[in-house]
Amino acid sequence: MTVLVTGGAGYIGSLMVWELLDAGESVVVLDRLSTGFEWAVAPEAKLVVGDVADRDLVGRIIRENKVDAIIH
Repeated sequence: MTVLVTGGAGYIGSLMVWELLDAGESVVVLDRLSTGFEWAVAPEAKLVVGDVADRDLVGRIIRENKVDAIIH
């Protein structure tokens, strides 16, 4: 399963990313890095720098990565 985690470069989001990866899921992180950090994202996750309010970007991420679930 592929999971999109919005805000995945922040403290709580990055911990969720690690848990999902440990469970064997594929993870895409969407974060604008205003309070999060690129270094906080697990290297196995795909990081997209952008805003969750950008509907076109979110749609493209979902389509291109065949996202099954979103955690916001």
